[in-house]
Amino acid sequence: MSLTSIRPDAPALPSTTDDRILRLGLLSCLAYAGLGLLGFAVFAGFWPPPAEHLSASQIADYFHDNDVRIRIGMVLMAACGPFYMVWSAALSKIVGRIEGPMGILSSVELLGGLLTGLVTFTPATIWATAAFRADERPVAITQMLYDFGWFFFDLTFVCSLLQSVALGTAMLLDRRAKPLFPAWVTWLCFLTAATYVPLMLMPFFQDGPFAWHGLISFWAVFVIFFLEIAVVTPYAYKAVATLRAETPTSTVP
Repeated sequence: MSLTSIRPDAPALPSTTDDRILRLGLLSCLAYAGLGLLGFAVFAGFWPPPAEHLSASQIADYFHDNDVRIRIGMVLMAACGPFYMVWSAALSKIVGRIEGPMGILSSVELLGGLLTGLVTFTPATIWATAAFRADERPVAITQMLYDFGWFFFDLTFVCSLLQSVALGTAMLLDRRAKPLFPAWVTWLCFLTAATYVPLMLMPFFQDGPFAWHGLISFWAVFVIFFLEIAVVTPYAYKAVATLRAETPTSTVP
């Protein structure tokens, strides 16, 4: 590639070791998805979760009958959150190369990812608390903790929305002859962001598609969230090699 096609403000990738670390950061999404789904879906049985319309007694019974499984699941779910932060940090480096050193999209993507990681492990600690000593507290308290976990999980959707918008916008700004991400991935990011918006309706419904166990608030959001990760990651992985090829050899020690 001709050096004239290289952006003068694009920082160099200083060594192949950094490339490997960046790729490992991108692959951390595997730990996030693996631990998260194992804990949330398999051990805790939140796939789908106990319904929003269930009574306090029904929720308390679920936590009492599955207290050990839920606690194991929530430990795994809490452990997976930081891996999403690492994945987001790796993506932010690629976004930074697209937009240049004065852009803010890499920071928005990173902050959105950090907060999404927080939104992953905080509800896990709340639900673990609900399962802990579930047979010793009033059923209304267990229900309140379960509700609180879902409100924290769903009503903080803007964190993930901003991350997806920043990713999609950065992809649109890529002026390479062959962009790092194809156009359809860009629109997948915007579609992911749009899918989060109906979560603002969750507090007003206890059943139906907008309840936290419903078609839109649960199934659509979860499926497209993991779909975005599954699609963006391999293209980002390939982008590391492209960015290496764009780096002038004179800048590499």
